[in-house]
Amino acid sequence: MTQPNAMKYKKQLGISLLEIVIALAILGVLTTQLVKVSAVSREYDQHKEDITEVTHAKKLLLSFLQTNGYLPCPDTDSDGWENRSGNQCISDSGKLPHLMLGISLSDNSGQTLYYKVNSETVTANIDNNLFSASYFGIAASPPFALSTPPTGTTAGSGNLTVCSETETTGCNASSPSSDLLEEAAIAVVVNFGKNSDQTWSYINSGNLTALSLVEKENADDDNYFWQSPANQADDSIVWITGYEAKYSLLKSEQGIN
Repeated sequence: MTQPNAMKYKKQLGISLLEIVIALAILGVLTTQLVKVSAVSREYDQHKEDITEVTHAKKLLLSFLQTNGYLPCPDTDSDGWENRSGNQCISDSGKLPHLMLGISLSDNSGQTLYYKVNSETVTANIDNNLFSASYFGIAASPPFALSTPPTGTTAGSGNLTVCSETETTGCNASSPSSDLLEEAAIAVVVNFGKNSDQTWSYINSGNLTALSLVEKENADDDNYFWQSPANQADDSIVWITGYEAKYSLLKSEQGIN
């Protein structure tokens, strides 16, 4: 015959095991949520680092301008230095010439930042201060003047456009002005984020179809860039305008005509 105390012990033991199972289940849910929160936090921290990185790159470019009187062309052979043919840029897009800026600059994936400049820097307009391409000219110092576009309502030609997060369908010539952050940038620097390696491989292969709509826009070598919400792409973008270039040189000993 089972003793009352033994029955009571078994009952207590059963309740304890049930409590353990419930506690483990709750712990499992909490652990899963903690892992998700940690992942989101890491992505947020990395995105902040990416923004800091491209912002630093912009400061370096403006410092280079103050010292040398012009902005560098893109690096097209991945050696860290700009590439020119005579005075003209070999290409209006490539990598940031980080060694020319005096640093070893790369993103979190070990890739150099993407660098796009005025599309007319590959033409003779680079030496004509009536064109925005002259911010990159080396024939004279400085190659541009106070009258170089943009001035007033004259934006200049060959410049770059940056769309804002409010643009939802595509960044292009049809985007309304209310969705534009900048219409006359002379240079843009992009950090492609956590999939930077993959994006560069697509750029090098000339096939961007696997990228998202936003990522494709920032890597397709046209004159449009898209600063999108983080849930669509983690690209970080900064740009330089002609007004910033003039102001930077006015603050330096270079002077400006």
